[in-house]
Amino acid sequence: MISPGGAEVPLRHPDGLSRGSEMHRHAEERVLAQIDRGFEAYIDDIRAAIRQPSVSKTGEGLAEMAEWVAAYIRRLGGTARLVSGREAPIVEGDLRGPAAPTTLLFYDLYDVQPANPVEWQVPPFAAETVSDGAGGSRLVGRGAFNSKGPMVGFLAVLRAFRESDVPMPVNIRFLIEGEEEIGSPSLEPYIRANIDTLRRCDAAFIPYLGTNSRGQTPIRLGFKGLMMLEFSVEGGAWGGPAERNVHAMHTAWIGNPGWELLTALATLQTQGGRLAIDGLDDTMHEPDAEVRQLVAAAVDAIDPAVFLDEQGARRFKYDCDPRELLTRFLFDPTINVDGIWVGDTPLGTEPPTQMARRASAIVDIRLVPGMTVDETVRCLRRHLDRRGFEHVAFRVKSAYPAARCSPREPVVAALIDACRKHAEDVVVFPMHAGAAPMYLFSEVIGIPFAFGGLGHGLYPHAPGEFLSIESMRGFLRSMASFLFAFAGRSGC
Repeated sequence: MISPGGAEVPLRHPDGLSRGSEMHRHAEERVLAQIDRGFEAYIDDIRAAIRQPSVSKTGEGLAEMAEWVAAYIRRLGGTARLVSGREAPIVEGDLRGPAAPTTLLFYDLYDVQPANPVEWQVPPFAAETVSDGAGGSRLVGRGAFNSKGPMVGFLAVLRAFRESDVPMPVNIRFLIEGEEEIGSPSLEPYIRANIDTLRRCDAAFIPYLGTNSRGQTPIRLGFKGLMMLEFSVEGGAWGGPAERNVHAMHTAWIGNPGWELLTALATLQTQGGRLAIDGLDDTMHEPDAEVRQLVAAAVDAIDPAVFLDEQGARRFKYDCDPRELLTRFLFDPTINVDGIWVGDTPLGTEPPTQMARRASAIVDIRLVPGMTVDETVRCLRRHLDRRGFEHVAFRVKSAYPAARCSPREPVVAALIDACRKHAEDVVVFPMHAGAAPMYLFSEVIGIPFAFGGLGHGLYPHAPGEFLSIESMRGFLRSMASFLFAFAGRSGC
């Protein structure tokens, strides 16, 4: 049927569905059926990825894992290339649907954190299946949850399209890095060098196993930013041993670098545990009406005790009502001490009773909307100087700001629709308390992003990291439905 202006108009059926939407529905059903048929093979794909170590902090297996990802994309019928990065290759490529006008930028990571086998009940790169004690099965291994499980799971959904002979409803542009766990030093240079190509994408997507242990699935609409800082204090003109470590008895009359560092860090947080750097409050954005509405809905839908249980904690550090507790969790900037070193005694060795001439600490600060990296650095320096800590030095190891997206963006709405199609308990969070450099998509490229999915896992960066095998069926199905929903909301 042709409209008066010459454009083709989809034919309407008696039930009100257009022929195009009915074809999409049948195509989606075929892909979902293939996911059920091929489920074990798709889990095996994830298992194979876990068995290839790819530790960015040591370099172990990065080149091999990058080639594994590229080879998988090529088997899907796509193109894939390795682009040199500072420490690991970036995998870029394309998988095009026939005449699909919409392009989704798929971003993920193939690198993982180190894993000490002594701390694991099963070998961290063996990808063994173990019982969860409640009749289910877990796939245990470094990267199972963060992020080889969701990354390869999404690729397996594209495999299901190919195996069911269903055309892709959208084009996929791949951007998969191997340096995320060390701060993504090559990601921004790559994006800026390829900005014209990436701006032809309509939206970005990052998959995630978002379902908690009670079956609730939050969809997060943004990420905090992150600053990694190294603080240091050395003996010198201010005091302290300037040339060598000295006996501990001299603490009575010589300044102690270790105590100076601890005392300086203690001024950055209130006794109640909130960030207290002078001037930072003026840089933060107050949650708007939409954010407050989302927080109110999320509080009614979630059980905070689930979060405590999953982290192995006993209580929250704030005694306040659930709405304020969730607001602080999502929108408070935070400071975390990742490690402190005094002197040069090897780890695990009892130090002598001495005063070391140098102390240092690695600290991370989570930034919320409104906070910039440069202004945070200025506030931090002024804060320390005002308190007599001019001799406490710090340097920024890596940093990026917070980023948010709107639930009204087609890519976000499509993800929410898809998850709710396959699960009952889906709630929208206005932010994620975690950090990721999503500003590169929303601010630098200038496209919206979505993050999330069904599926359950726990213990990222920790011993025993796992994903629930049974829950991955919901993840795979939600990803297939998401691609169709995004195509539909984008007018394909």
